[in-house]
Amino acid sequence: MMRLLFLILIWCVQTVSAQSMDVQSKAALESMRRGYVQYAFDEFKRLAASNDMAAQYYLGWCYENGVACEKALTDAFRLYRRAAERGLPDAMLRLASFYQNGIVVSQDDGRYNEWMERYQKKGGKCLLPDIAEAYNGAQRNIANYALNPKQGGTVRQQPAASGGGTGQTVNHITIVQQTAPTPKPEQPKPTTPKPVVTKSDVDTGIPSTGAVNENTFALIIANEAYQNVAPVPNAINDGKVFADYCMKTLGMPKTNIHLVNNATYINIKRELNLMRQIAEAYKGGAKLVVYYAGHGLPDEASGDAYLLPVDGYGSDLTTCYNLNDFYAALGAMSLSQVVVLMDACFSGSLRGDGMLASARGVAIKAKGSESKGNMVVLSAAQGDETAYPLDGQHHGMFTYYLLKKLKESKGTANLGSLFDYVKDNVVKKSLVVNGKRQTPTISPSAAVYDKWRNWTLK
Repeated sequence: MMRLLFLILIWCVQTVSAQSMDVQSKAALESMRRGYVQYAFDEFKRLAASNDMAAQYYLGWCYENGVACEKALTDAFRLYRRAAERGLPDAMLRLASFYQNGIVVSQDDGRYNEWMERYQKKGGKCLLPDIAEAYNGAQRNIANYALNPKQGGTVRQQPAASGGGTGQTVNHITIVQQTAPTPKPEQPKPTTPKPVVTKSDVDTGIPSTGAVNENTFALIIANEAYQNVAPVPNAINDGKVFADYCMKTLGMPKTNIHLVNNATYINIKRELNLMRQIAEAYKGGAKLVVYYAGHGLPDEASGDAYLLPVDGYGSDLTTCYNLNDFYAALGAMSLSQVVVLMDACFSGSLRGDGMLASARGVAIKAKGSESKGNMVVLSAAQGDETAYPLDGQHHGMFTYYLLKKLKESKGTANLGSLFDYVKDNVVKKSLVVNGKRQTPTISPSAAVYDKWRNWTLK
């Protein structure tokens, strides 16, 4: 009986694998093979929207290689991940490559090995017909016909859409067939040298002051690899380097520094609850520094500002964290000092160019969120402005000048001089580099309105 059940299970797995590509996906791939590239792309897009796993993979490949569309690596990554999580080994392989090479996401050997292991458990081979081979073959045929029209045949015409009409395929791109790389073991480390990334001047020579601040804690949230929207470039590096300054320059013990990369909604809730418990244990004698790098967005109806967790949706504010609630939770804690450093904007803009959440395609002026308790908030930009990266420095512009002042002053700069320095430099640099204004802001609570300038982060 057990042997029979095992054979049935094997048959089911094989059947699912065989059905991983349905008739419509096969037809779209055959259209690609015959040279109807744009038609095939449109079909993949339509089928992917209806949750066709093979079409999701093929559409991701088109986005990755810029076939019948502009290159869109973030969209490719998202589609590969959907298909990989549903068990498609072809998508697992491409997803592993993205982590291996740091495409869209940060380079991550652990995630690379994880997906390669899952790929190997699936048999270590791809199930779908190779779209690169189909595409390259079609392009060679078209090129051969163009060079030797007397050999017969006709120029490929795309199938007529429902509205009628045809179009010639004129794309002459050669895509190298993608093959599986050899899985890398955790130990020893790969011998293949990785690309050298030039570090910012604030990432090196971080001052070690010997200070000890056992009663100061840091909550650092660095959200870069968003699941449903565009990533935030350099956010992980922002958080990592700020954590280094907290430990080396500001003297916080490593155990006092809570660095959360790519925080979900639940992660944020948990960390706030943990900070509350720590504040209660120290009976008002602790200080807290909160740093956030990631997306923010506005409620178009109310103007309220929200933090966007990595698992949140820009179109659904119930999946986001209201900034007023975030500040209220911090302000209610029994802490002698709370400093919030917010490298995010709340206008609906991406970090850099483009829009994240504004349905109208324009920046929205978010209402200012009120500081509570013994709190002061330093923000990267005003409500309707964009928080820009600083090209070549691998940091947000606000974070770069924050770290630069901490480095120059060895952490002794008070908040007044720190804010003045950051604001002056960010305003100037943004106008010169971006041609747009970015104005850092300060928001102290009523309780600390006349005190905050003399505070330090130590």
